[in-house]
Amino acid sequence: MIGNGPVCTEQTYGRGLAGLVVGDTAISEVDGVRGRLLYRGYPVEQLVGRASFEEVAYLILFGEMPDARRLADWTAELVRWRHPPETALDALQRVPARAHPLAQYRTMMTVAACHIPEPENTELDAQWRRPARILSWTAALAACAIRHLQGLAPVAPRDDLGYAANFLYQTLGEPPSEGALEAFEASLVVQAEHGLHAAAFAALIVISTGADLGSAVLAGMGALSGARHGGANQLAFEMLERLGGPDEARVWAREALARGHRFPGFGHRVYKCPDPRVRALEPHAEALLASRGEEKLWHTYLALREEVEGALGAKGIYANVDSITGLLYHPIGLPVSAFPIPFCLAIQTGWMAHCLEYLPDGRVIEPGAVYIDPE
Repeated sequence: MIGNGPVCTEQTYGRGLAGLVVGDTAISEVDGVRGRLLYRGYPVEQLVGRASFEEVAYLILFGEMPDARRLADWTAELVRWRHPPETALDALQRVPARAHPLAQYRTMMTVAACHIPEPENTELDAQWRRPARILSWTAALAACAIRHLQGLAPVAPRDDLGYAANFLYQTLGEPPSEGALEAFEASLVVQAEHGLHAAAFAALIVISTGADLGSAVLAGMGALSGARHGGANQLAFEMLERLGGPDEARVWAREALARGHRFPGFGHRVYKCPDPRVRALEPHAEALLASRGEEKLWHTYLALREEVEGALGAKGIYANVDSITGLLYHPIGLPVSAFPIPFCLAIQTGWMAHCLEYLPDGRVIEPGAVYIDPE
């Protein structure tokens, strides 16, 4: 139950809040039985390749696909905020070099959030004006964090590029190829929203207290830093890199399965069937790796997936989106340790949508706990 309410009963008790419903939403449907992900009624597979990230973000945040005028206004607002505060960029120089890129990124955003006007103004009208600024600032800061990791200077944004293309330009220092852009934009689209997962719920708890939207997004970033949440795509790719090829992958997978090994990038708390996001991204991964002459890595992934799903599919364990995104980010040129950052860039759209949806009549989220007498 959300807000102050009765003590948990047997019907409402759930460790980790598993299976508990904390509210209604019109933002998305995550159907783990039929393998469907809908954004405001649109199947995510129908959006990939047909809608830009800007359009999908507008849909998720504001409840409808933008017409030409609204899309132009929304895009202009996103472009307007591509230059984050200099103090946020300066903060990067004070973060220990050994810190994870996601931590460096979060630190810069903490400073940037201090520049959002009237943070104490938590009225709904003020909160609704903030998503464009947050989406654009975080993209610029993410690019800086990734380049800093490689010892490279920041790259100024280009106003003539879309959201995904400009992020890759600021990260890589050159405009992306058509294939790289299509693949990266697809990854943003399929990861832009996924219900009340841990990071989204963390953001929702913060916004429920009357905090500003920037603070809620930072809470989501903190939750996403955990390896069991936002870091799984990095772990999944590192696992693939350690395997020498398809044959080695099959042998290792069988031995690992016999030991009861848990595979990063496989299994999902909701999906007990193939993940629709994987289906949408696999063609892009295969094409990108082929363009780089890395077909062996693709076939290694297929071999591992076949072994794991063949053994565990009956238990509802299939490849999830974290198994595939690294196979997009690697050929695009992103460093492995930075793989969690694009996921954060995309999914914060959903966090903000849930926060804004909750605001009008939401109470402070304060679940209860059942006391266990030490006697």
